[in-house]
Amino acid sequence: MYKILVVDDEPRVSAGIRNFLLTSELNITEVETAINGFEAIDYLRMDHFDLVLTDIQMGRMSGIELMENIYMEQWNVPVIVISAHEKFDFAKKSLRLGAKDYLVKPVERTELLRVVRKALTQKELPGKSAQGEHKHIQEHSRREEWLMELVTERNLSQQDIEEITGELGGLLQGPYFGVISIRIDYSQAGFSRQQVTLHDRKLLKYAALNIMNETLSEWDGITFNGFGHSIISIIQLSAEDMGDPQVRVHSQIQMIGQMIAMNLKQHLNAEAIIGLSTLGGGVSTLPGLLEEADTAAGRSSIHPGQKVFYYGDIAMQEHLSRGQQQPDSAQQPPPQNPAGDPSVISRITSYIQNHYRNPALKIQDISEEVHFSAAHLGYIFKRDMKTNLWDYVTALRMEEAKRLMIATDKKRYEIAYAVGYESPEHFSRMFKRVLGLTPAEFRKQARGGDRAEAET
Repeated sequence: MYKILVVDDEPRVSAGIRNFLLTSELNITEVETAINGFEAIDYLRMDHFDLVLTDIQMGRMSGIELMENIYMEQWNVPVIVISAHEKFDFAKKSLRLGAKDYLVKPVERTELLRVVRKALTQKELPGKSAQGEHKHIQEHSRREEWLMELVTERNLSQQDIEEITGELGGLLQGPYFGVISIRIDYSQAGFSRQQVTLHDRKLLKYAALNIMNETLSEWDGITFNGFGHSIISIIQLSAEDMGDPQVRVHSQIQMIGQMIAMNLKQHLNAEAIIGLSTLGGGVSTLPGLLEEADTAAGRSSIHPGQKVFYYGDIAMQEHLSRGQQQPDSAQQPPPQNPAGDPSVISRITSYIQNHYRNPALKIQDISEEVHFSAAHLGYIFKRDMKTNLWDYVTALRMEEAKRLMIATDKKRYEIAYAVGYESPEHFSRMFKRVLGLTPAEFRKQARGGDRAEAET
């Protein structure tokens, strides 16, 4: 039994997809529809969905931005992108964000059925079989030696770098790079309850390498063995990627970390600590980026409940603690010191209280205000406030809505717009889910049932 969310700013399109999927043989029992990304995010925060189908070009929030938000908060929800645009760059961006497939409008029913079935049932291990493990490792051992030298040796001359990159045969194009340090707990991996033997650990690591290559394929990822049981990955970005205003590169890097953790857990039942570096320009920056990634992964001892760590968060935390300028390598601007309480949580709650009425409020807006990644922001907010960040936003909106319904005669649509909802119908659904009453029922009850409703 599956539950699906369809997001499209053309109600006719989403209704057609909804009706078709409900009458298919895929055992789909419920299909919700949303007219924009903000409604979709609200649905995803309130319910569990097995699949999201979204248009790319929508007002207020594009499908690419929606995918970024989905994977920041629920990285295990698969997404299929539907768009009238046949340009490859749209497809490439959506695939880089982890989209399961890409369809062009008008969508043929047989093709829609095929990709939905594939997304709902795809559970096979990505990558190659573990057979031929030793042969595969031997064939790539020399390449891994060159890569390890590039990411660990700080004193290479420009001639050395050119010689090594030449040996790698154009594998490193860049010109921008990021490094990921993956530390897998192999002692508790696998789906059997038996103790993991040394041989099984080697097989699991080989499988993990294949999973990493598959996960990072859209980022021109290069994955190889690090020291001990660690795995190192290099991702590459072009100048076009870095300059695209639709792409928040740092947010996508953090999203990659969530995808890696999800895939290792899903396919190997393995817990992993993921350390993410910032971005550097040129091959010569790789040793420094590896140090950042390792430093980030090392934070797991301080935050045991967190699995993905971004070096930019660490640099910002150290800056706040010391009151000094953060390192250039963090590639983020220093924060402006607030006039009031300097604590991060105080700044977060203050920003939310001042902006929760904005229907376009996103977690990226809040994270940019306090200069933390969205993932780390969500983690520290829940740790310190004992509640989910978006539950906090919704609670503020509902309290203000209740106040307006009691103290004013504003109509439902006026209240909806005043507290941060673009659709009165969506506001009513959210209100009832949170409070168990419709806005009209609440107003009547709050006023003792002795006044006519102010809204039609």
